[in-house]
Amino acid sequence: MASAREQGGDDGKNSITIPLLGDEKAEQRSFYNGDQLPKSADDLDSVHVGNTSFFKTCFHGINAISGIGIVSIPYALASGGWLSISLLFMIAIACYYTGLLVKRCMDMDPHIRTFPDIGQRAFGDKGRLMVSIAMNSELYLVVT
Repeated sequence: MASAREQGGDDGKNSITIPLLGDEKAEQRSFYNGDQLPKSADDLDSVHVGNTSFFKTCFHGINAISGIGIVSIPYALASGGWLSISLLFMIAIACYYTGLLVKRCMDMDPHIRTFPDIGQRAFGDKGRLMVSIAMNSELYLVVT
C-alpha cells in the first residue's frame, strides 16, 4: 500500500492526522490569554463571543416554538383529515374549560397558588402528593 505522500498528498495532512473536531475550549483559553492571535478571517470564526440579551434569547425561543407549530399543524391536519380538525377544536374547548375550573378554584381560596395546592384542597395530603408526582413525571418525560 502506498502512503498519502506517495499518492500525491505531499502536505502531510490526511483524515487520520487531522481531528474532525478541535478542542475549542483550549483554543479559546490560549486566545484570551494572548498566546495566539488570529491569522485570518477563518480563525476569527472559531472564537465565539456572546453578544445577545435575555430579551433576544426569549424572542428567538418563542419564534422557534411558534415556527414548529406553524409547520407541523398543517401537516397533522393533512394527514388526519377532517376528524383531526374536530379533535383539535375539542381539545381546545377542553383546555379552555379546564382553565376556567382552575380559575374558579383559585378564586375560592386566596392561599391556592399552585396545582398541588388545588390537589390538597380537593383530596388532602394524598391529593397534593398525587398532583406533584403527576406534574413532575410529565416534566421529566417531556425532557427525556
